[in-house]
Amino acid sequence: MVFSREFKQNFGKCLAWFLVVVILTGLLLALYPMMLDANMKSLFDSFVGQLSPSLQKIFGFDREVDYTKINEYIAFIYQYMVFFIAIFAMQIGASSLSKDLNDGSIQYIYSNPISRVEIVTQKFLANILLYFVFLLLLFVATFFIVKLPAFGDEITSAALLIDLAKIFLSLFLTGSVLLSIGMFFSALSKSTNYSEGTSVLFVIFLVIFVMFGKIYGGNFLNIANFVAFEAFHPIDFLQTNIYMVRVLVNIIIFIIMLVLTYTIYNNKDLEY
Repeated sequence: MVFSREFKQNFGKCLAWFLVVVILTGLLLALYPMMLDANMKSLFDSFVGQLSPSLQKIFGFDREVDYTKINEYIAFIYQYMVFFIAIFAMQIGASSLSKDLNDGSIQYIYSNPISRVEIVTQKFLANILLYFVFLLLLFVATFFIVKLPAFGDEITSAALLIDLAKIFLSLFLTGSVLLSIGMFFSALSKSTNYSEGTSVLFVIFLVIFVMFGKIYGGNFLNIANFVAFEAFHPIDFLQTNIYMVRVLVNIIIFIIMLVLTYTIYNNKDLEY
């Protein structure tokens, strides 16, 4: 009951975010044929070369990427799209537990024989499935956009599917960690306005933190590299350049956030 209700309530938000991200992705992919032109490629490389090393790191130009290869160009695009994808993941997690208190539906939920542990579990499973569906829709849309005649036949469908799977695995892992943090925020809050607002600010804070880490370097950068955006970077996953320590740290964060969510919600004074 809680699972299906949660899934249905957030499905409209899923479609809305999908449309936003797929439109932005499509616009950026539309620039790819220009990169195949030698003059345009030379102009772009010249522009990147004039940027300071710090700015190159901030904009993701510090990684070895061949922009004339469609699979690497897609990974390059999704390092920016992950910001919007992360906000979606955080929001569905941050509204999951607090909205029942906010709209008074907690009374309806407790009219059924269900424990708090089951509520958290079913809401988490519903939201992680919804996030998977969101990425699956984006995966399919990206594949068909790239297979349009304007993009040529540079890469086979099988190779493209494998590379997209690597990129979207990185996005799924990033969003899963942020979704768990969002649920932790939701367990602490009694208002969706507070929890959803906090989740957006938290994602913005992480982005700014990573940017400052790339500017100042040193220990600051070492810490910033453990942020989910960087630990599960699309380009790194595409090139199979995965840093297992960063991955393990984020898995631990994911588990800790879920444990804290269960603990806080199970001991929370629910007013209904």
